[in-house]
Amino acid sequence: MHLVLASTSAYRRELLARLRLPFDAQRPEVDETPRPGEAPAALVARLALAKAVAVAAREPDAWVIGSDQIAELD
Repeated sequence: MHLVLASTSAYRRELLARLRLPFDAQRPEVDETPRPGEAPAALVARLALAKAVAVAAREPDAWVIGSDQIAELD
């Protein structure tokens, strides 16, 4: 099995590279538009899962990591 990061974020690639494990990174092609009234925590959880699922559909034999982040003020 190989490891795939479902992200094109340079920051996330750098963090994962610190583990010194071989991995690939792929663009997940997920619409990141927030849903009406969606709380920030729900948004990032939904997007992280959607990204992992999108890449896992293309890489069924891989371990896939999906991730997202948001900044919230007040």
